[in-house]
Amino acid sequence: MKSKIKSILAAFLMLTSFSFGLVACDDDDNHANVPSEFEAALEQQYPDAKNVEWERKGKYRVAEFVINAVEYDIWYDQSAKCVMTELDYGKNVFLVPDNAVSAAFAQSEYGTWRIDDIKHYKQLNNEFYVFEVEKQGEPDMDVFYNTSGQQLKAIPSDSAPDIRPETVI
Repeated sequence: MKSKIKSILAAFLMLTSFSFGLVACDDDDNHANVPSEFEAALEQQYPDAKNVEWERKGKYRVAEFVINAVEYDIWYDQSAKCVMTELDYGKNVFLVPDNAVSAAFAQSEYGTWRIDDIKHYKQLNNEFYVFEVEKQGEPDMDVFYNTSGQQLKAIPSDSAPDIRPETVI
């Protein structure tokens, strides 16, 4: 009986230690850890942003929030300068503000594929869209468009780059 209690206690302690370890690995910043210049930059750029969550991604701080069903990720460098905006429209092509892009996608070879996600990236010197699409029997694809609706490239999703401010498309 004592060995069973010891086993249960040992398992409990291991799970508790593991749980604390997961929390320690979290890269989310609560507002107390976000320097005021980052919050001020966000407030100036997006005064309607509510329920903002901050995250660290490498050398960047990223503000995450939702406005009108669009998910925003605003990337700031170490000096609180906005270096990239990522807008996630989900699967809703009607949220895409550039009609040329949605029209070009609809007329492309991928226009009949199921949209899994649409993202709009605004980097310092580049702006583009990525349509993540899938079709049964085919590899999932990431299809890149400029804001004029020109398809830049289409690559399998599993080899697509993680888009960061320094990513060249």
